Amino acid sequence: MTSHATVYVDETRYNLYATIHKGLRRAQGQLMIRLGAVDPLSEANVAGLIQDLRLMVSMGRQHLKHEDRYIHTEVEKRSAGSTQRLADDHDDHERDFQELEGMLSQIEAAALERRSPMLRALYLRYTKFQAHDYEHMIEEETETLSLLHRLFRDDELATIESNIIGSVAPDMMMEFIRIMIPAMNPAERLEMLGGMKAAMPVPVFAAVVDMGVKPVLDPADWQALEQALAKAA
Repeated sequence: MTSHATVYVDETRYNLYATIHKGLRRAQGQLMIRLGAVDPLSEANVAGLIQDLRLMVSMGRQHLKHEDRYIHTEVEKRSAGSTQRLADDHDDHERDFQELEGMLSQIEAAALERRSPMLRALYLRYTKFQAHDYEHMIEEETETLSLLHRLFRDDELATIESNIIGSVAPDMMMEFIRIMIPAMNPAERLEMLGGMKAAMPVPVFAAVVDMGVKPVLDPADWQALEQALAKAA
C-alpha cells in the first residue's frame, strides 16, 4: 500500500468498521505476542497457537468476503471503480493467508527440535501480514468510510451491516463476539449488548453472554456491563 493523506471522518455518522476492526486488531496483537513467546518444545502450546492462528485466518477470510459482498458491491453501484485498491489489498491478504496456512502445516509436520527456527519465520511472516492489515484497516476507517458517508445515509449503512451480521453462521458469530467485546470501551459494549438483548429471545441472549461475553471480560468489566444492562432495561 502507498501512504495517503489523513482524511477527516465525521464521527457522528454511522461507522460499520469500528467495532470489528477493534476486535481484529486486539486479537491479532495477542497472537503476535504469543508467537514471539511460545515454547517450541511444548507440543500443547504450539498446537494451541496453531489452532488459534487457523481460526484467525478463517475469521479474516470471512471478514474480507463480507466486505467484498455487502460493502464493495453496494459502493460500486454508486461509484464505479472506487473499491479497486481495496480489492487488490484483499487479494494480497488471501495470498498472505495461504502462505501462513502452509507454514502452519509445515510446523505441525516437523519434529519438535526443528520447530524453533520455523516458529521464528512464522513470527516474522505474521507480523508482516499484521502490519499490512493494520494499514489496510486505517484506510477503510478513513478514506473508505468517508466515501460511504458521501454515498449512503446512516440507515442504509445500518442495513448493510445488518445484512453482514445475518450472513454469519452462529458458531462463527460467537467467535467474532469473543474478539470484539474485550476490545470495546464500556459504552460500545453496552450499545452492542443492549441491542442484542432487545432483539434476541432470553435463552439465546443468555447463551451469548455465558459463552461469548463473560469468559472474555475481567470480572470487574463484566460486573460493570451487567449493571449497565440492568439499568438500561
